[in-house]
Amino acid sequence: MKWNRSLPSGTRDKLFREANGAYQLEKKVNDVVTHRGYQRVDTPIIEFEEVFLNKDSNLQDCYRFFDKNGRLLVLRPDMTKPIGRVIATAGIQPPLKLSYSGKIFRANDEMLGEQNELTQAGIELIGYSSLKAEVECLACAVDILNTLAIPNFHIELGHAQIFRLIVSSLNLNAKEKSDLQSCFENKNLTDLSRFTAKHPSKLDAFIRAIPELFGEATEVIEKARTILPKESEIMQVIGELEELTTVMNRQYPDLSLTLDLGHVALMDYYTGVLFSGYADLAADIFLRGGRYDHLAEQFGSKMIPAVGLGINLDILVAIQYQCGELAALNRPTTLVHSSLASLPQAEALVKENTGYQLSLFDSLEEALNYGKKWHYKQIIEINEQGIQTKKAVNEYD
Repeated sequence: MKWNRSLPSGTRDKLFREANGAYQLEKKVNDVVTHRGYQRVDTPIIEFEEVFLNKDSNLQDCYRFFDKNGRLLVLRPDMTKPIGRVIATAGIQPPLKLSYSGKIFRANDEMLGEQNELTQAGIELIGYSSLKAEVECLACAVDILNTLAIPNFHIELGHAQIFRLIVSSLNLNAKEKSDLQSCFENKNLTDLSRFTAKHPSKLDAFIRAIPELFGEATEVIEKARTILPKESEIMQVIGELEELTTVMNRQYPDLSLTLDLGHVALMDYYTGVLFSGYADLAADIFLRGGRYDHLAEQFGSKMIPAVGLGINLDILVAIQYQCGELAALNRPTTLVHSSLASLPQAEALVKENTGYQLSLFDSLEEALNYGKKWHYKQIIEINEQGIQTKKAVNEYD
């Protein structure tokens, strides 16, 4: 097989309207966050492997390779950790409101049909411990999605500490923790009942109810409080989620917002509230984020409170395409043809007129054929006699 004619699994070409639409969408997102006061940062696509390593890391899904000195490098699978590295090493002082957009790479199983190259945009609020930072993240997300005219989107909230507090309370080992995580993610009532039988505690009723503790915030919080021990640290987490959902419902009464108390953090660095974004026209989650107060410590810095979110722009491009909202290509209307000697005049004419484009053909006949094929409104020729309009397309269609 000739590999020079193929693409690696999970990658694809974007052509013409889709490529332009993706570019325009990314630009709109960056315009929104800039207007909200975020400063842009760009980090390298290639990082040392150690940027993404810690005791809970699994780099099997990374593209890994060696540099000339034998050091392990990766194509970044995530944007937040590189920004944590920047905060810890660049000497910039928080608080900061940062934004980014760019490519991330994840080597998924070829049989899953998932994309391995993704375009992601996001924000990071560094140095803010207030719940206002979570509110700002969600408000920014709503602003972006409304600007892009994404219909029927939905935000779901969870909290990284719920699962962690259960694990620490039960003193679970790595295997038991993994088993419980699978039960949470699958929302399996039977398996959770078996788990609590093996690991009895005051949290049994809450653990068994995890598959039912998702949905409308008021109902979920009320039910959780009736089955949680009053002395449980999880009660404080429930109070935090209640405060956040109350603020968001007041600020955005029409926003579809729910809770999932069984949400387990996808990334190990999350420490607080978790965000997930869904839409009716998208099969996958397109938004993830949350609070990560201890990430900077992984890079030798002191604790710096932080919260952020990332948005999969490729999914939003697909939604815009389905809705007919994808930015159209700006088609030129006039083709300007000239000889090489008259090229400076042609260039000046193109610069002065929107929708004009230079003809790069040697002969006028080639320019006319090209203009007809691509439906130019008129063909202008510059020659010794001056500027002449040769033929509009509708004259010879």
